[in-house]
Amino acid sequence: MPTDVLVPPFPLLGEPGAWDVLTLVAATIFLEAQDEPWEGLLGVGYVIRRRAVDWTLGWHGAVLGPDQRAYDDGRDFEPYSCWNSDYRGRALARLSTATPAMAEPSWKAGAAALWALLPDPVNGATFYLRLDATRTMRGGTLPAWAADPADVTQVDASKVTAVIGHHHFLRA
Repeated sequence: MPTDVLVPPFPLLGEPGAWDVLTLVAATIFLEAQDEPWEGLLGVGYVIRRRAVDWTLGWHGAVLGPDQRAYDDGRDFEPYSCWNSDYRGRALARLSTATPAMAEPSWKAGAAALWALLPDPVNGATFYLRLDATRTMRGGTLPAWAADPADVTQVDASKVTAVIGHHHFLRA
């Protein structure tokens, strides 16, 4: 029996809103958390799952918003920044250079979250942040849903469900 796992390539053409659910979730995990530990990849998958199921948005709606389109939809920001129109070139470059070894954990995390095959490592989180990157993009502050009411430069510890790698997972 072969021991190699066959890993499909990520799509490089077309609107992500037209991709099948597993491909969209795996690509989102890859783009959002590639350098994170396994639990972080799975955690991003579970945040997507929680939004899709609990918020009744469906998988494509949870990842891409109500119009289920990543690009050229007239919106500056998508629910996951890796699908913002201004990130399109970087997303394409990263997906096109993903080797099977690089992509395999994202596909596995996507499948595990999609079908709830493994326990949720982020305890019901509906959001996550990479604090350093978010602060840099926002001039030192955090979004209102994540910020400590007394200090907008700090995360609200009462909302944190897990910290894995560089990501803080939160329930808003």
